[in-house]
Amino acid sequence: MKRRLEGLARIGKLQRQLHELASWRLAQIGRRRDGLVEDERAMWEAMGQGLSAYGAPAEAAMRRIRRIETEIAAAEAAYAAQTRLAFKEGARAKLAERVHDGLEAKYRDQSERKALAELVEHSLGKPPSSSA
Repeated sequence: MKRRLEGLARIGKLQRQLHELASWRLAQIGRRRDGLVEDERAMWEAMGQGLSAYGAPAEAAMRRIRRIETEIAAAEAAYAAQTRLAFKEGARAKLAERVHDGLEAKYRDQSERKALAELVEHSLGKPPSSSA
C-alpha cells in the first residue's frame, strides 16, 4: 500500500503541475488579448487625428483594425478553450489530492492498528502474529 500511496503522490504532483501550466497559458492568452484590445483602441485614436483620417492612410488603418479584430476574436476563442482546460486540470488535481488523502488516512489507520496489535501482543506476552 505504501508504493501505491507514493504513486498517488507523484500523480497528484503531476496533476498540480499540469493545472499550473494551464493557468499560466490562460494568463498568457489573456495578456495577449488585452494587448490586442489596446492596439485596436490606439489605432482608432490615431485614425481620427490629422491626415491619417483620410485617403490611403485611413484605408490601411482600417485594414489593420480589421486584422486586429480578427486576432482578438481568435484570442477570445483560445481564452475560452484554455479556461475550460484549466478548470478540467484543476478538477483532476483536486481529485488526485482527495484520492491520495483518502489512501493516506487508510494507510495511517492500518499502521496504527498494526502497532496497537503488536503492543497488545507484546504486553500479553504472546509471540507476534504473522498477519500484516
